[in-house]
Amino acid sequence: IGMAMGINFVLNPAFSLLPILVTKHLGGQALQLAWINSALGIGTVLGGLTLSGWGGFKRQMHTAMLGLAGMGVGGLLIGLTPANWLAMALLGAFVMGFMNPICNGPLFAVIQGTVAPEMQGRVFALMISAAGAISPLGLLIAGPVADHLGVSLWYMAGGVICVAMATVSLFVPVLMRMEEGRDGEVAASSAGSLLVTAE
Repeated sequence: IGMAMGINFVLNPAFSLLPILVTKHLGGQALQLAWINSALGIGTVLGGLTLSGWGGFKRQMHTAMLGLAGMGVGGLLIGLTPANWLAMALLGAFVMGFMNPICNGPLFAVIQGTVAPEMQGRVFALMISAAGAISPLGLLIAGPVADHLGVSLWYMAGGVICVAMATVSLFVPVLMRMEEGRDGEVAASSAGSLLVTAE
């Protein structure tokens, strides 16, 4: 949940700042903004198709962390794009879109496989609510940061944070071993009588 909040804190404002990035930094207009949004969308579709065909690593959490790191790299590419160099920003947007399903798909699959069925609604509701609640705070901070330090800085910071979270998570056993609790077994044993092991 903390990771989901961190991702939403840095990435949701990044998408909201796209029009400013395009007009103030890249010197573009509506057409260039449409291209970047299209690159995000095309990347997302192709990322989903790739994940469907590939299936990910043996441990799905490794796949999810690869996706998170990739989203960070995409954000860094956008943030490091020189003024008026739209092609690099398009590549960064495509990478972010492509890696989005590779991050989220395995993560949601792991949660569905480890949380007891009768608790999944509550767990997903808590995750989505917490991640959504942090977004306005990110927007509140991103606006002044973009005004005073430049919009590119937010993308660079967001990219670094995502890559750092993915890297650190690889060394957090409770995250990397989530899949060992398939069918709710670990969830049930750790929560005692609150959860029932799925048969």
